[in-house]
Amino acid sequence: MDSYHPSRLYSRAGWAALAGSLVCVLCGLRAPFAFIPGFLCAATAVALFWLAARPVIRISDLQFNVGERAIAWREVREINSAFASPLVLKIKLTNMRKKLLVFPGEPERIARLMYQLRKHSYLATFDGVTYRDYWMWSSVTGADAEHGGSEHPVRMVSSDDEQEIERMYQKLKSVGRLDSGGSDDHHSTSRED
Repeated sequence: MDSYHPSRLYSRAGWAALAGSLVCVLCGLRAPFAFIPGFLCAATAVALFWLAARPVIRISDLQFNVGERAIAWREVREINSAFASPLVLKIKLTNMRKKLLVFPGEPERIARLMYQLRKHSYLATFDGVTYRDYWMWSSVTGADAEHGGSEHPVRMVSSDDEQEIERMYQKLKSVGRLDSGGSDDHHSTSRED
């Protein structure tokens, strides 16, 4: 069972925002406009502490747990990514239920979590792409789907076909014309003129 804990960076940044808020409030005692950045820093601290307090995500072969909430893989119908860092996923389940999954983690852990979700959600679509098509295109690219296959161009032909195309191109280049049958038609039309 894999566990995904929120990054500690969010709580550290939350404490820094809270300290900034405190400094701005102290400055606001002399200059009232300093209360505005103080309020903004406090709101940022609240958001960062909320992200740091997100529940642990555990993934097993039959289900994934978000805190105490268990969701079976067969219930997942659609996974749409809304934001990459922190990871925000809109998950559609059976019976038109919708869940919002928020995971504030390091980029490597986010990529690993996405790989695990895609691997186990065999009845789901991922940003509109079916499970079978997603894994087919991941295998065609030759890239490990865990690290994102969209960064590499898709190979449209096999290496054998590519060599055959290159051989035909070189032959065509050496001959200097497209086909040998077309040359008779060209000469016959020029004689009629």
